Amino acid sequence: MGLVGTLASFAFLQCVTSIALPEYITQCKRSDPNLNSCALQSAKDSLHRFSLGDKSRGLGPLDPLYVPEMTVYVPNQNGIKVAFLDNYFSGLSNLKLDDLRFDLNKKMITADGMVSLDVKGRYELSGKILVVPVRSNGDSTIVLKNTDLHIKFWYEHVQGDDGKVHWKIFKHDIKYEVEKATFKLDNLLNDKAIGDQINRLLNEMWKEIITEVGPSIAKSLIGAVVQNVGALLEQVSYDELMPE
Repeated sequence: MGLVGTLASFAFLQCVTSIALPEYITQCKRSDPNLNSCALQSAKDSLHRFSLGDKSRGLGPLDPLYVPEMTVYVPNQNGIKVAFLDNYFSGLSNLKLDDLRFDLNKKMITADGMVSLDVKGRYELSGKILVVPVRSNGDSTIVLKNTDLHIKFWYEHVQGDDGKVHWKIFKHDIKYEVEKATFKLDNLLNDKAIGDQINRLLNEMWKEIITEVGPSIAKSLIGAVVQNVGALLEQVSYDELMPE
């Protein structure tokens, strides 16, 4: 992900030892009038490699991304509860980054991108159909097609224990819009007719469901990127990342 790493907030550890920029990241000079174009291309070139992780630097893989639990109610709180558990989101390594902009005076970064995500996990369903209590569990599949991401970050300069300046992003804002979501729960109640009916209802209500689970997905996505970006920027100084 390279300079796209600056698109996330991160925890800044006490001890900082400055080391060279990873070979898969291209440096961009902050004095370059075409800084944004350079940074965007660098991010595009290194995104796939960064998302797969880098053990030598303590960076875990971001694809797949793990989200432990998401819960929805169909059609409402008085209906059926569906808990999506142990969810693995695949596709982040194929993120299409459309725009990346740095305002070095305001210390602000903005980015726009699009990604489609395939989610594999399991579900636990409980509630009532008419007046009959029902419970079921099995494998689940979710597809989030063409998810637009709009992100802003605000950063500050901090001095590390190495005496060099490092970036610390202290605030972020993320907005997202999913073009389409589809759901499939396998082996629902061991009854194909009822299973098809519930799956159909989930897919008819996809917008309402995404409204409920979207914030937890976005939080998990940013949190995972935060962890890796934090580790990287603790190692690489501002002058190494973006020299004069």
